[in-house]
Parts: sequence; structure tokens; C-alpha cells
Amino acid sequence: MSASILMKRMTLLVLSALATPLLAAEPSLLLTHVTVIDGTGTAAKPNMTIAIEGQRIAAIYADGSQEAPKGARVEDLSGRYVIPGLIDAHVHLTGAEPDIAHYQPHLQALLRGGVTGVRDMAGDDRLVAYLAGEANSDALASPDIFFVALMAGPTFFAEDERAKDASEGEPLGFAPWMQAISSTTDIPLAVAEAKGTGATALKLYANLPASLVTKITAEAHRQGLRVWTHATIFPATPGDAVAAGVDTISHSPYLVWAAAPSVPDDYRGRALGDFEHIQPDAPQIIALFKAMKQHGTILDATLLPFEEEAQHHSKSVGAGIMPWSYAVTKLAHQQGVLIDVGTDSSGLSADAHGVDLKALPLEHTEMALLVEHCGFTPIEAIQAATQVSAAAMGQAEQRGTITAGKRADLVVLTADPTRDIHNTGKIAFVVKNGHIYKKDGA
Repeated sequence: MSASILMKRMTLLVLSALATPLLAAEPSLLLTHVTVIDGTGTAAKPNMTIAIEGQRIAAIYADGSQEAPKGARVEDLSGRYVIPGLIDAHVHLTGAEPDIAHYQPHLQALLRGGVTGVRDMAGDDRLVAYLAGEANSDALASPDIFFVALMAGPTFFAEDERAKDASEGEPLGFAPWMQAISSTTDIPLAVAEAKGTGATALKLYANLPASLVTKITAEAHRQGLRVWTHATIFPATPGDAVAAGVDTISHSPYLVWAAAPSVPDDYRGRALGDFEHIQPDAPQIIALFKAMKQHGTILDATLLPFEEEAQHHSKSVGAGIMPWSYAVTKLAHQQGVLIDVGTDSSGLSADAHGVDLKALPLEHTEMALLVEHCGFTPIEAIQAATQVSAAAMGQAEQRGTITAGKRADLVVLTADPTRDIHNTGKIAFVVKNGHIYKKDGA
């Protein structure tokens, strides 16, 4: 036997020996005597035990029906309720904080507020990719972070200052995460460059015709990326996006353009639809919902930012935007369209003094709007914020429901959220990837 082969075999044996302790199962964590709301939309199940091994849910069973493993840590949760970790399917982290040091408490506040996963919906992917690497490895107390790369028509990049800020140091429209797309673009190459940033999806933002939306979507899916779009991309319509096969369309108010006599080529008037004369149940919108249900297209409603805009900057949105948006979201739900929960924010409320680290994540407020204005039951709102949001992120197999084999991402509550959706904010502690996080920082 040659010395090189012997050395290789010895190296493998050493590595195998070193790996053995790491592969051994960690002591079990048992959450007992808890009422489980599993995120699938089914009724709550009282007197249950959730067994956790390492980062995964090992089993869910009736209390006392199985013996506790030796050495298991047992948390008696009598009188408490557990839901899956919440997922904010639409955040923007870029610019939320001045530096990395400030992002740490920001992300920690989201996690301790029950949010165990977020999808960043366009910004500076250099920053977001770094945060995602830290968060997703549990090096940072944070929700897991997934992010997109943005594509839009060339005119968008001349109009929107945010694109300049997010691609600083790169030629405008040519950063791999902020690309201008035209009829001459090499779309397979553009999608590959976007994927190379670490993004798991594309966001088609504005000023793109239906033909390009269709080509980009097909190529993105071929390369294993999901596709999100604004509900209206200008001039591409909601119907164009759904027909192209996109996975999610964002912002309920932009659905109004599905029934408008014409759609502008430019996105800048996107929130100025005719909400006073176009009915939420216009035939074109009903047809759109039927197509969305058939294709499995998810609606990312994002109601809260428009409510705040209507209150504080009413001239920037069309008259009647909120009653219309609530009504169309309710109708989409009734028509069987899947609706996720996204806040279109940093995930936390902010004012002139900065982010409020002591407040609950805005995810809780968005869920409450679904219940109070859009006909959701509390269980349906929880499902929207967990199972559906996980599906929107392309993470349905890993998270979003309390299911054996999935990641142990859980929120333990002190009050029943099925009776009052606001009880999702009454948090005892959060479990992310099998680790317990408490409000006191432990």
C-alpha cells in the first residue's frame, strides 16, 4: 500500500472519529401539557407533547402516550399554547439600521417577538447575505433570513433613489442583485448572476412588459429560483404575472389595475388606482382569483404599510384605498387564494427616533388586520403567517407547521390565540432551531 493511500485512509479514520460525537443525538427537549395550534388550519389540540431532537421536531403526541427519553429536559407548559414560528414574508432590512452592531438587537427583537424567519424583498444583497449567513447558522440570535434579487425595466433605475442606495459602488442597473432588464438582455446570464448572490428568488419590481415577465419567470424556475412580483408590474398586469407562472404577487391595492381600462407603462402611480369606482368583485378580479387558485399563486397582501400611508400621506395613495384593499383581500380569501403575511418594513415599527426595539414585531399587527378586516379566523391568520408564508419563501418542507421532521421553530404563548388573535403577542418564549430564546436574553 502506498504511503499516500495509507495517509488518506488514516485521515478518513481520524475525521470519522472526530465526527462521531457531533453526530450523536442531543438530549431531547420535551414540551409537555401544551395546546398545539399546528399552522395547518386545523383545530387546536390540547394536552399534547412536542419532542425535539437537536434542531428538529421529532414527534408530536398525546401527553403520557410515550415514555420520556432518559436525560430529556422537560418543560411543563400546562395552560400554555404553542404555534409555529412566525414568518414575515416581506421585509426590507437595508437601511433599517446604521451599522452591523445595530442590526444585532434589531434582529434579536424580531426573534424574541416570535418571528423565526423572514424574506428580504430587495435591498443591498451584500449586507443581507452577510446577515443571512450569521442568522441561518445561529451565530446571531435572529430569524433565519432568505432574500431576493431585484429585476426591473431600465427606466426604474433612473427614477428610484432606493436602487442607487442599494447598489452603491456598482454601475446602476448592473449589480447582480439590482439588474435592469430589456429586450436585449441575456436573461439566462442575468438570472444566473442573480442566483450567484445567494438569493433564492427574484423580485420583478416595475416597468416590465408581459413578454419579459414570462421569459424571466420561465428561466428563473429552470434555474431553481422562485419569482415574486408586484401585483401590477406596469405595464404587465396581475393577470399577466399569474399567466407567466410567478409564485407570489405582492400588495393587495395593486390588484385594482386588473380591472382598470388601461395600465400605465410606469410604476410611479401604482398606489393611485381608482378605488372609488372599480369594485373589488369586478369580473376581471374574480377571474384573476380563479386563475391564482388554479396556479397556486400566493397573494402577499401587505395591508399595514398602506394603512399607515393613507393615514399620514393620503395624497400618495388613491382615495378609498383601505376599504377597497380590505374588501379585495377578504374576497381573495373567500375565493380560496392563499394569502401570506408580510409587513413591507424592517419588521419593527419606527419613528423619527429610530426603531422601537421594545415593541412587538409588526407581523402581529398584520395578522390582526386579516382577522379584523378581511374575514380570517385567528387560526386562519396563524396559518397565513406560518404555513403559507413558509410556502411563499420556498421553505414549506423545512418550516411553517408543527410537524415531525421540520425545524423546531415554535412560539409558546401564555394565552389562547384562537380566541383573540392579539394573544399571539403574549409570548412566554420562542424556540428557533431547537434553541430556547426568552425575553430576558437567556
